[in-house]
Amino acid sequence: NELFVKLISILMVILVPILILGFNFTLIAFDRNVYQEEFSKYKVYTSLKNYDAEKINDEVLNYLKNGKNNNIIENDFFNEREKRHLLDVRNLVRGVLSIYHFSIALFLLSVIILFLLMNFNFRGISRKLLIILTFGSLLAFLSAGLVYLPSSLDFDFAFDAFHKTFFSSGTYLFNPQFEGIVVMYPANLFLDLLVMIILGIIFSSLILLFFSLILFFIFFKQIFSNFPKNFPSKKPKKQKL
Repeated sequence: NELFVKLISILMVILVPILILGFNFTLIAFDRNVYQEEFSKYKVYTSLKNYDAEKINDEVLNYLKNGKNNNIIENDFFNEREKRHLLDVRNLVRGVLSIYHFSIALFLLSVIILFLLMNFNFRGISRKLLIILTFGSLLAFLSAGLVYLPSSLDFDFAFDAFHKTFFSSGTYLFNPQFEGIVVMYPANLFLDLLVMIILGIIFSSLILLFFSLILFFIFFKQIFSNFPKNFPSKKPKKQKL
């Protein structure tokens, strides 16, 4: 049981950053208000004054989140090549969301298994969960920092590396003179979204870390209060002179 408890605990620590990432990704990537601000910032409304940019964006976001398998978006604003790229993006987004939803289910299942393995010892389980959340939030914080550092130093390189990793060569390069997808979604817009998501992960991690430590101290303050009395736990042996 002790071995299984350790394995489940390690799994849950790994799942915490995935849950925090998935939460912030869905919160920001599909927020229409964010895109309205970005469109104003990068003058998308001016560049596409003959089109309803918000309506097109709503259709794109709905397609990325709820589009059917292998169906290209039904929108006359995009040409066939742009629609094919949006299909690739949709498949990637659906993959991310699937991992996020699966991680939620796996985390909840792990909590149930933890209860069974620890014989419904609520005090021990509470202590274990708070430790898991503490280390998981720290891992999420460090991971966000590692992602942000190379992106902030050279976003063009990171953006290009991302596309080369997840998309076929030549399918993601567009001409802004006659292909509207890069006019509506300039590269700097994605940089802003990335920064928002990373800052959201950092903020969520710090909040989770703070409350985990506070609750751990409140629930188990007796351990801390008795620590000076019990340390060292063994009396030092007398030495002969």
